[in-house]
Amino acid sequence: MHPSESTDQAADNPMRAYQAAVEYGIDTNQLEYLLTLTPAERLRRHDAALIFVLAARKAGIQYYGFDPRSPEAPQ
Repeated sequence: MHPSESTDQAADNPMRAYQAAVEYGIDTNQLEYLLTLTPAERLRRHDAALIFVLAARKAGIQYYGFDPRSPEAPQ
């Protein structure tokens, strides 16, 4: 089955969508694990990841002297 065929059929059925993702080669282990967590646990993990990203961004700005995402950043 071609991936687009299975995704077309999957639009009407969540289990078909999941199976289409698996057949396409998407690793669903992380998704399955995260669905075992409570919403509060998922929010705590999100907050921890956000704190890490913000700290990494701050460290990059301190190291390079600018925020590479800003429009004024050197090219």
